[in-house]
Amino acid sequence: MAAMAIEKEHLLIVGTYSENLGFVDGKGKGLYAFRLTSSGTFGAATFLNKPLLGNDVVGANPTYLCKSVTHDDVVYVVDESNLERGARVRAIKVDKDACTAQPLGDSLATGDSSACHVAATQTHVYVANYCGGKEGAGSCASFNIGEDGSLKSDASEADLLQDASALRRLSALGKFVVPKNGDPERQEKAHAHMCLLSSNGTLLVPDLGADVVWRLNAPSLTPMAVACKCDDGDGPRHAAWHPSLDVLYVLTELSCRLLAFRVCRETGKPLDKTPFASSRTLPRECYPPSSVNAPPSRPKSTCAALVVHPSGRFAYASNRAIGVDGLVSVISLSEDGAPFTSMHVTTGGRTPREIALVGSDLLLVANQDSSTILSFAIDQKTGALAKKHQVACPTPVCLLTL
Repeated sequence: MAAMAIEKEHLLIVGTYSENLGFVDGKGKGLYAFRLTSSGTFGAATFLNKPLLGNDVVGANPTYLCKSVTHDDVVYVVDESNLERGARVRAIKVDKDACTAQPLGDSLATGDSSACHVAATQTHVYVANYCGGKEGAGSCASFNIGEDGSLKSDASEADLLQDASALRRLSALGKFVVPKNGDPERQEKAHAHMCLLSSNGTLLVPDLGADVVWRLNAPSLTPMAVACKCDDGDGPRHAAWHPSLDVLYVLTELSCRLLAFRVCRETGKPLDKTPFASSRTLPRECYPPSSVNAPPSRPKSTCAALVVHPSGRFAYASNRAIGVDGLVSVISLSEDGAPFTSMHVTTGGRTPREIALVGSDLLLVANQDSSTILSFAIDQKTGALAKKHQVACPTPVCLLTL
């Protein structure tokens, strides 16, 4: 009789919206935790937000998270806030066995409002602020990490902008010009949407407003150059590396495309600033025809998240269709890294935000406005997705497995 395979168990931590911010009616109460098996089944949910000197550990709208590079039990969280309160970043220490969390040090101001992404190295945490400041333009901030994994401020709490070791307003990197054929409502200013690191720690920042990906020195955040130039109206949102090639994939929120650029994985230096290949993330019929003499028509959908399979043969992108259930694009990658969207899978819910790989066998999808999380099995030959299980979670955004 063959021995039964022992299922590996993960702790899935989910960031959520907890307030009505206009574009979302948040129903969450902080961070949620689920037991997740290697077959994609979910266990019971447990709150991770506990009182900290009269305030919740994770604050309001703890939407994005990332793991510590040096501490297996430390997670960094940003609370996406508003112009009045400002956003904050904090470290929490997670007990995987007990499914609990505790604050680790103080939370720090990100220097702006609408913190929308967080990433970490051994020594620093980086935050992308979608907007803020007097002019409303986005920024990036860096924070020192202490020996225990907590965040350290170089200045007093009284100086809101100086909690960060460095703060770089994207609009200061060059004269901002509204893209000629861009979206006047979404691309009126620079908008940082992600922090992605190269192997040597150079920071790459997709700027949805300026249709570029910036390259910054880290941790000083001094500007280097434009790493990637997208077309007017693309609205670059997220980016991801090919696991072995010098290829950077950029997902465009507004035009729903996946662009492939030749960029050095080690340094983040562009080998060519224009894409060598691209693929639409939606079925062709979802894209209205555009006139030669008019701005390109946008599909009735926006892209949200991107992951690349560790095999380097597939990528996945989430599409937030308007008024209907969302889609995950299954994107085949050629030997040189060129993308080709091969199939689409419904997410079974509205407004899919984050998608996350669990090893090479599972893909998780957070349906923000349907308040569900789904697991899909990945076909290792084709990249096709097969729905496995589903669990309820209020307005989920980010998915992180420990």
